[in-house]
Amino acid sequence: MKTPIALLVEKEISGQVLGKPLLRPFGLATDARGAVYVCDAGNNRIVKFHPDLTPDVEIGGFGTDEGAFNRPSFIVVDYDLNLLVSDEGNRRICRYNSRLQFVEELAFYDDEDPLKFGYPSGVSLTDYGEVWVADRERNRIAVFNNVGTFDRFIGEFGYAGGQLLSPEKIVKNRRGGFIVCDAGNGRLVVYDEYGNFLRETSDNALDYPISAASDNRGVWILDGTKGKIYMFDSRGRKVFQTGPTLAGNGRALKEPSDMVILPDGRLMISDSGNNRLLVCRILFEER
Repeated sequence: MKTPIALLVEKEISGQVLGKPLLRPFGLATDARGAVYVCDAGNNRIVKFHPDLTPDVEIGGFGTDEGAFNRPSFIVVDYDLNLLVSDEGNRRICRYNSRLQFVEELAFYDDEDPLKFGYPSGVSLTDYGEVWVADRERNRIAVFNNVGTFDRFIGEFGYAGGQLLSPEKIVKNRRGGFIVCDAGNGRLVVYDEYGNFLRETSDNALDYPISAASDNRGVWILDGTKGKIYMFDSRGRKVFQTGPTLAGNGRALKEPSDMVILPDGRLMISDSGNNRLLVCRILFEER
């Protein structure tokens, strides 16, 4: 089995991108064609990069109108290249088509029950078109059906089993289940596609696991407060850790918020506190 031994920074993306400096980049996603999408939260925009990581186009801008954002956070791309963006400050999920044209919004509030929803964080999709949205404030997952209507909640406030505290990113794993970064509890929680609790991944080293990425070796975990990156194998054993300073770059990670595995196998990290993106090659050894 190949075991990671280092992350080597090969590229840093910072400074001017399509006429504006990157400012607190947050959520990351890739599509089936290899394009990369970045929530440039400080500029309230989404930036699309070509597969070679050169900037392509941007959408958004600050506001409450269709197509505008207020603190966009996490993002996901479906099989048809549609985008879903968690527009936290506007308390909604915004859907865009493959041409990055605004399609609709899923309201994350209820006028008749103001305490029903808090603020959206992580977002993901089932194979049937359901939308899972992490509610960081209410400590649960809100599920919307494939026509955008609220259906049910998964989880509740707590510290064990399928309970949650300040959930962040939601990642679909290779088995069709969902990994929820149960950040406030310092662990990952895995549910099946119906919302049944399956298992957890925890370790005393984890403080605030804000993001995760799954591959055929296991799961990568990004700790947002420690600025560290961990890798756990398929049996839940910690086999690698690094950070906050990575090989090939002398500046330590500061309040990193997301990471994604690129189609070529490299790892991209959104280093929000340093207003930059890092692209890292994973170095392995045989064991």
